[in-house]
Amino acid sequence: MGQPFWNKGVITKAVAMITEYGFNELGFIRIDTGIFEYNTASMKVLTKNGYKKDGVFEKSIIKDGKIIDEHRYSKVKP
Repeated sequence: MGQPFWNKGVITKAVAMITEYGFNELGFIRIDTGIFEYNTASMKVLTKNGYKKDGVFEKSIIKDGKIIDEHRYSKVKP
């Protein structure tokens, strides 16, 4: 999402809608994702949508020539 749309709740709402679709229309019972260690905004969006942090995979990703951690989040269908 482009910077003009940051901090307006657009992504938070989009994640809520996608999560609901996954659970209610696709029949998922669990949704999980990984976030780069420096992407704290995405971590906040997931937390706002009821995702919990499952853990951190230390030094598990190479991004732009750097080895970084991956933060793993998930949500289980209520």
